[in-house]
Amino acid sequence: MHIWVTAPTAMEMKPLISWLESGSQQTGQQKYRFRGHDIVIKVTGVGAVATVFHLTRELEKDKPDWILQIGLAGSYHAELVPGSVVVVERERLADLGAEDRDRFVDIFSLGLESPDVFPFEQGWLVNPYLKKFRNLPIPAVQGITVQTVSGSAATIARRAALYQPQIETMEGAAFHYVCLHMQVPFMQLRAISNYVEPRDKSKWKITEALASLHQTLQQWLLAWPEELQML
Repeated sequence: MHIWVTAPTAMEMKPLISWLESGSQQTGQQKYRFRGHDIVIKVTGVGAVATVFHLTRELEKDKPDWILQIGLAGSYHAELVPGSVVVVERERLADLGAEDRDRFVDIFSLGLESPDVFPFEQGWLVNPYLKKFRNLPIPAVQGITVQTVSGSAATIARRAALYQPQIETMEGAAFHYVCLHMQVPFMQLRAISNYVEPRDKSKWKITEALASLHQTLQQWLLAWPEELQML
């Protein structure tokens, strides 16, 4: 199979590259032959705009059999502690809309877009390919994507009430949007680096989250679930 692994930043990708360099054949710049499969590494940039641009540009040149986005995320739920790893089942563009005084109104409520016109399902960007994976060892969650990370009590409370998210990222919905339009099987894998709360970097666990993320990813790639072969 021809597999792409993408991440917003080189930092989030570095442990995978080191692992592949030590245990597979390098066939090109950030291209590896691993257990009979071709893996291509792509860093797509931070935020929705960079993700859409870089990913669409690459997919117009070539389409993989399967594409994975990895990275860090903030958690809205106490049980998703820093270091936890999740797979994202559905995504929402949580700050695309308008402010009406103290109220946020999204593009669907504004009548600018239909919540049930492809690729949306009731306003969500749902990954249909996860149904093929019967025994994923990690929780499937719903995420919101924002371009300004939540860092005040008022913003956090508003977004939590509107969408009941479990995690927050800056790229997930953009990744789902492009993959759905381009009809490429995909999966978004995230590790929790912090809780979504008023900003306090002293509580963040980036090193631990990256270690958990790549341990899970490596175990999964070594196992190569049968479901992946059927996508």
